Amino acid sequence: MIGLSHGYPAIVLASAIMTFVAFPLWLVRGELGLFSILVWIGYLFALQSGFMLGTYLGMSNDES
Repeated sequence: MIGLSHGYPAIVLASAIMTFVAFPLWLVRGELGLFSILVWIGYLFALQSGFMLGTYLGMSNDES
């Protein structure tokens, strides 16, 4: 839950690192295809949802 303790630069950095590691790995192993692209999109969605959940949990419940 990156959003609980860090801001937007952390999620951008995590997404970029994940992208720059996964794509060359898939290219070297010869596994880059439509399924790999869909897995990559799933990874990004999981990162984003964790960020959103952490941000939500970090918000104050004292709203009037």
